[in-house]
Amino acid sequence: MKTKNNVQKAILRSAAVVVSFVLISFTVSAQTFWKRLLENTGFSDIAMAMAAPADNDLSSEVPVETETFFYYTNEVEPAMELESWMTDDSRFATGFYYEEAADESLELEGWMMDETIFQSDEEEEAALQIEAWMVETQTWSI
Repeated sequence: MKTKNNVQKAILRSAAVVVSFVLISFTVSAQTFWKRLLENTGFSDIAMAMAAPADNDLSSEVPVETETFFYYTNEVEPAMELESWMTDDSRFATGFYYEEAADESLELEGWMMDETIFQSDEEEEAALQIEAWMVETQTWSI
């Protein structure tokens, strides 16, 4: 029985070592995986620019003498026109009829005016007393 347990432990350790080597090899080969994946997508330029190291200074490739001209045009949409179907009530009829809700008036009942129901059994609180620590200058000196 002890030999069986030792063999099982040895097999598990060996399997763990093999799995570790496989994972390490995948990790090493996956270093270029993201680069190859991003090159084949539509966002390749943006992704490669973001994945590029910070020490690459791409601004040096653009000559300083280059002049750029921008032409701005104000886009204006044509005015909207009212069409006949927009004012046709039969197209937008919902079939709902709204009525204003009317509540019954509230009535005062006898038990509502009985003070013995709402009287509390608690006594009044004692008046607040000033204690010595409240007026000591040492306590409140900042």
